[in-house]
Amino acid sequence: MECPAKLDGLLVTKIVITVGPNTSTPESWRQIIDSGADAFRFPASKFGVDVLTDQAWSVAKEADGLGAKLDLLLDLPGSKTRLTNDNGFPLDPQRPVRVAFSPEEADPRLDPPRLGISGGGLDEVAVGDVLVTGDGEEALAVEAVADDHCIARPLTSGELGRRRGVTVSGRSNASESLTAGDREGLETLGAAPFTGVIVSFVESAKTVREVKESLARSFGNRPPPAVIAKVETAAGIGAIQEILDESDGVLLGRGDLLLDVGPIEFYDACRSVLKAADKQGVPAIVGTQLLVSLSNTWLPNRSELAYVSHLIEKRVHGLMLSTETTVGKHPTRTVAMLSSLIERYGAESGRLPLFRAS
Repeated sequence: MECPAKLDGLLVTKIVITVGPNTSTPESWRQIIDSGADAFRFPASKFGVDVLTDQAWSVAKEADGLGAKLDLLLDLPGSKTRLTNDNGFPLDPQRPVRVAFSPEEADPRLDPPRLGISGGGLDEVAVGDVLVTGDGEEALAVEAVADDHCIARPLTSGELGRRRGVTVSGRSNASESLTAGDREGLETLGAAPFTGVIVSFVESAKTVREVKESLARSFGNRPPPAVIAKVETAAGIGAIQEILDESDGVLLGRGDLLLDVGPIEFYDACRSVLKAADKQGVPAIVGTQLLVSLSNTWLPNRSELAYVSHLIEKRVHGLMLSTETTVGKHPTRTVAMLSSLIERYGAESGRLPLFRAS
């Protein structure tokens, strides 16, 4: 089985980067590793497990050439309600949008502009509700509701990113931890190099046990990857103790958690997960939007810098970058900055992986 790093007294904070368009080449991987990355996360929300497995093997080869021991983490996305636009979709407060309750094709040229949804979850929307997209970047106010759609006026202007998640503000929203695709992917991991599997929207220990049983079948007598439960809903917070009892690690998914619990309860929800994990000795990873300002400014925002330094000082086990390394303008500089902060405020340790075979 896999032993979390803390069980060996290793308390230094690890840097987890997310692979994306700006970190997709061997040269970029070498630069990221040299800058201090300890783990690579491969999100299965846009690519199949087979494609990510090939990519993970390529990263492992580059890491071996540098003499680096990396964690390779497969992130199973689960399922949530998403918009159907495959390209950027302009939002204008002067142009209400028709949001279909089915996966209709998005078309900003229509009057009114049209969006659809996949995954359901908006059929009980009411006039006055606010639809929030992504991690809270854009919002639309519902002005009218019909059987198969609603009319919503943008409260923000700009461009809506492709296939963003959409939720109703102030309401616990529907999500699914393991989809049929996730389950199929788990059964194929026996020959993959992943050292950990991240499971999204975990709300019970049952989900963690199911993943472990699937991995045990795939790996036979060989050590399976660690199972990391992503806690990102109020229900997950409520079941945190039983989740920790079964998990090898926990990932605090702050983006969806903010949408689920709201801004006022957000801090307390995050704190409760980290306190519970620390008490039980389970490694905790915090993600995301930790140093996103470095994509547009030379120095990080003061609030980001203070919070990240605080987490390092508190010996959180991992900090996960997402936008910063997928589409951010300066992924290598961001990792180097985080590495310097860990050197200044964290415990001393060699670069050992967060999860490793016992």
